[in-house]
Parts: sequence; structure tokens; C-alpha cells
Amino acid sequence: MFLILVFSILVGLQPYILKPGDNIAGVLISKKVSNELVAKIVSALGKETNLKRCKPGDKLYITMRDNKFIELRYEQPKATWIIDSLFQVSRLQPRKVLIYLKGTIETGSLWDALLKVGGTPQLVYEFAEGVFTWDIDFNTDTRNGDTFEIFTTQEFIGDRFVGYGKILLARYILGNKEFTGVYYPKVRPGYYDLNGKALQKLFLKSPISYVRISSKFSYSRFHPILRIFRPHLGVDYAAPTGTPVRSIGSGKVTFAGWRGGFGRQVIVRHTGGFESYYGHLSRFGKGIKNGVSISQGQIIGYVGSTGLSTGPHLDFKLKKHGTWINPLKLNPPSIKPLKGKELEDYEKYKNEVFTLIAGIESIRKLSILPIFK
Repeated sequence: MFLILVFSILVGLQPYILKPGDNIAGVLISKKVSNELVAKIVSALGKETNLKRCKPGDKLYITMRDNKFIELRYEQPKATWIIDSLFQVSRLQPRKVLIYLKGTIETGSLWDALLKVGGTPQLVYEFAEGVFTWDIDFNTDTRNGDTFEIFTTQEFIGDRFVGYGKILLARYILGNKEFTGVYYPKVRPGYYDLNGKALQKLFLKSPISYVRISSKFSYSRFHPILRIFRPHLGVDYAAPTGTPVRSIGSGKVTFAGWRGGFGRQVIVRHTGGFESYYGHLSRFGKGIKNGVSISQGQIIGYVGSTGLSTGPHLDFKLKKHGTWINPLKLNPPSIKPLKGKELEDYEKYKNEVFTLIAGIESIRKLSILPIFK
């Protein structure tokens, strides 16, 4: 019997979810839809979207009554198309609503706390890596009792939640320190503090996300393999093999290869006399080789256990003018702050954001205002 689906939310049924190797035509034929009807559906839908880009996880809902085609609904993660009985195709447009999320760290994990208040893995990433990656290392700095706030948008297609939009304001209170980032889309788009100072800095706080530090900077550390005490002038980040490793700043790769006990290692030269070292990698990032220029946050390799290593981890070191320095105590400068007319415009924008937050309970159901489109 042919599957009859109207809207799963209403009738409690599930759509057909595309699997690897599936395509829309093949799925419809497997459901006993006639070749003639399949051709009409594929022809109509193919004029609106590239059907070669169908992916596993896409959903198909089809409505048939008395063997007559009524409607087909095709959902991708952030797009939905509907074909009616006349084979006219319409695309549902996303709808945005404001939302303000607040929470407290209870398990030592930002991930757990944000998901508890309705966040998603992508929102956790945007908060930690998109806003505060230059100021807070959530691997080591997070403490129970820390609080966070996020002002952003939720995106819907019909009644279907498809994700969060750009974070418009983020705040994290770490002990007695308060970090705030306001997204300013004009002039130099990015996050700025309450005084118009850019959050982006010369270097990222950490080259790797959501891991733990297994060994800190020390002038006398017992080496687990060599069984002797010797300096460990860097930081070890324990992480699963294959975890992406980012360059903490823009620069030029001066070495990418095998280097004794460090196994596969990448060395990057930055401005200001800095050099960063990434050791024990399982493999290098795409295009990473001697002499190439790279940007801040670019993946230069993946965690491994090559060389003298007891398990998968990243050995990260930092030099300034030839002298080893403790990466955990680095306080790099920010990029150019807003000044003059730029700062005046930013102040007006910031005040509008806070005005919206103050009235969030009365406007949270409204479509987002033009200022944020």
C-alpha cells in the first residue's frame, strides 16, 4: 500500500528519509508511484533546485488520495519545497524570531549547559569559537556557577525549527570577570565589546576545541617515556585521534614534516616575532606544506600520537623572539578598535540591541526587525 503522508506533525507519521545513494525519483518509484507522475514531479522540482544535491537525511512527504496526487513536500535542513496537484512549486521562506537564552554552568561543561536551555551543538560552537575564542578557553576556564546569556534568532520554515541565526549579543560571566560581545554588521563585521574594542585578537586562545589539558608548561616535568625529568615548554591537549588542530594566528608555515620525538609537526611563523609549534599530529591539513601562507583558525593538522607519545594528544608550543613562552599566559593584542564616526554608529546600534533585550518578553514572538536582516 502506498505511503500516505500529509504533515507528520499533525498525523504522527514519519516522512521517507533519504539514505546514502537515494534520489527522489528512485524513492518515489519504490513507493509504487507511476513513472508518469514521477517524471512530472522531478521535472517541476528540478526547475527550482538541483536534484543532484539531494543528501542523506533529506525528507519526502507525499499525499495521495484515491490514487490521485495531492501534494509533495521536500525538506532539506534549511529549505522546503511544496509541489501541488497542478505541479506548481513554491518554496517556503524562513521566518526569524528573537530569542534570549540564559543559563548556568552546572557540570563544568558549556556544552551541557547550553543544550539544557534549548541550544544546539552549532550554537555552542558559535558561542565558544565565533564570539569568545580569543578570550576564553572553554577547555580550562569553565567553572560551575559561571553564567551565560545569548541574544539571537531562531529560524523556522513553517512550524519546523531549522536552526539559530547569527548571535547578536553574547555574555559570559567567569568568576568576577564579565565578557560581552555584540555583533556589529557594518564597516568591519565582527564582535565588539561594550566600548567598541574588537574581540578578535592576534591569536586564538587555544588551537583545539573541547578537550582537556593533560600537561602544562613546566621547566621540570617527568617524561612518561624517557623516565627522566626535563623541561616541557608547552601545553599538551589530550584529544581523540583526528581532532582538528587550528593555527592560532595568520602566518607562514616554515616546517611541515617529521621531526623526531615530536612526530609529524607543523611550525608557523607569525608577525611580532612569534612562532607556534604543533606536534604529534596524525596527518597534516589540506594544502599544509613548507612556505604556504595560512589564516587564523585554519586547520593545519589533526591530533595523533606520532613520535614519542603515550597516547593521542597535541603538543603545542609558542616562541617569541626565540624564547619559549607559556601559551596559557599569552595576552595578545586586539585588532584595530572602532573610532570616530564608526564608534558613534556602533553606540547607537548597541543601544538598539539592549533596548530589544529589555523588552524581550513582549517581542520574542515577533519577526526579527529590519536592523538584523
